[in-house]
Amino acid sequence: MKAFIIALIEIAMNTEEKSLGAVRWNLKRLMDERDIGTTEFARVLKIDNSAVTRWRQAKYLPQINEIRWLQIVSAINEICKLRGYRDMFIELKDLVEFRQDEQRDFDIFDYQYPPRSEYKKSKLNGEKKKDGDKKVVAA
Repeated sequence: MKAFIIALIEIAMNTEEKSLGAVRWNLKRLMDERDIGTTEFARVLKIDNSAVTRWRQAKYLPQINEIRWLQIVSAINEICKLRGYRDMFIELKDLVEFRQDEQRDFDIFDYQYPPRSEYKKSKLNGEKKKDGDKKVVAA
């Protein structure tokens, strides 16, 4: 049985086919439709402009924690409210779009997590996450 499972894994890892499925990140489109600039958005979220720029440039779902997602939605809606655009409010689900048939050029079985030792080092050094100003915190 073990040999069979290993054989299946080897076949999957050697497959040259493109992977299907994508989770598209819609922040840039949502901000553009509402004429929200990077600086204004960063100011409302109280974060650096570079974080917002990274998020806007992402085509696929970036690594952002759940609280930050909620803050992004709230910030967009707050800006819309201040401008009187109540009909342009968004919901959490508007940030992403699931595309089941989109082909991706990567091996689905070849995702590389950072070495455990690197994760521990970043926690000990109090390094900041890439999604803004929150420190890495053990769950």
